[in-house]
Amino acid sequence: MNSESAQTPPGTGRIETFSDGVMAILITIMVLELKLPADLFHGGDLAQVLAAFWPKLIVYALSFLMIAIILVNHHMILRAAPHSTNGLYWWNTNLLFWLSLVPLATAVLGNAPVEPAAVAFYGTILTVTAVSFTLLHRCAVAIGSKTGKPNDVHRLIILKDSIFTGFYAISVPLAFVSVYASMTIFLIVPAAYFFPDYVPWPHPWRTARSARAFWR
Repeated sequence: MNSESAQTPPGTGRIETFSDGVMAILITIMVLELKLPADLFHGGDLAQVLAAFWPKLIVYALSFLMIAIILVNHHMILRAAPHSTNGLYWWNTNLLFWLSLVPLATAVLGNAPVEPAAVAFYGTILTVTAVSFTLLHRCAVAIGSKTGKPNDVHRLIILKDSIFTGFYAISVPLAFVSVYASMTIFLIVPAAYFFPDYVPWPHPWRTARSARAFWR
């Protein structure tokens, strides 16, 4: 190993790979919680089974979508960091910690979909997860920025993330007024991220094809 390679800071590949594995495990845990009654195909009441199962399936789909959105955006924001740092590792670990509670929140809400406390708990986990993601984004951008501050494009994206994080935060107290209003917020926020933002490639990643933009 030459001195130049020894002084080169490590890339973000290990962070991305580890995070991908954690998110895959979380999705697996959630789907394992979708258990049908053992007597479903042996004379069970199909209508009652579906009435109990559909709420769990809907909450699972919502949580799956949220994790999928974070997975896609996670790869994109880490491209803003030309290399990893201890701070980036810790902010990423913070995000993964809160993400690891999503299966628990999903199970709680799936078992009690109209209980205000269950809806508020689910909203709380989504809120802190969104906050953690925004903080990770700011860290990644600071590493790749000469000034240590986000450029105009990333500033707008962070503002967008902050606004919709605020929506999640509102859903927590709102659950004790109307659980359906909170659930509407749970649907609105992922819907806002179906429309991708164009973010300029950071300089180290630029190629002839990617010089224009990449999907966020």
